[in-house]
Amino acid sequence: MVIALIMAGGKGTRIKLNCEKPLVKINKKPMIDHVINNLEHSENIKSIHIATSPHTPLTRDYLFNKGYNIIETPGNGYIEDLTFLLSYFEKKFPEHTLLTISSDLPCVYSDLIDYILKEYENEYKKSSKPAMCVSVPVEVFKKYDLKPSIVLDGRVPSGVNILRSINKIQDEEVLEVPKIELALNINTCQDIKVFEKFFGDNDGRKETD
Repeated sequence: MVIALIMAGGKGTRIKLNCEKPLVKINKKPMIDHVINNLEHSENIKSIHIATSPHTPLTRDYLFNKGYNIIETPGNGYIEDLTFLLSYFEKKFPEHTLLTISSDLPCVYSDLIDYILKEYENEYKKSSKPAMCVSVPVEVFKKYDLKPSIVLDGRVPSGVNILRSINKIQDEEVLEVPKIELALNINTCQDIKVFEKFFGDNDGRKETD
């Protein structure tokens, strides 16, 4: 069983809009709705949970009213909140596979999610490493004039990770996927313009390879 966890509790200070980042509208609907829709259409995701925090109260209320599973985190930072969440899932769903995705990744479509999960399963069979970090070559960012948050050995963490629902340090594989869909975190108004250029036609997908 694969549980999806959307991380939607960050402050979102870089977007510089008068709106909580998960609720920023792209293609006429809140960004987090795109992420949820992609997960709901995955063949491998069995349930979806959304992590909010005191920084995103409107997001929490919006999703709660739509009937989604909400987990309120302390909002002390990504690592601290992830530790809190792993403790939660360890008690509720021990040893399940957990896919975490940032709420600002609206273009990680269901087929790409399923591809990542298949690669994780194959790598886990070979290495038995319980975790996987999905990264994007920095060249993809240069090609589309995107600004990476951090570059590690020529790769940029995408905001998609897979791990087991146990609260401890887990050995991980790194999966490199050269896709703009994983590089396009919506952090700035410029990122929204890039989204509109390549993915702005009623959620239609344009060829980006």
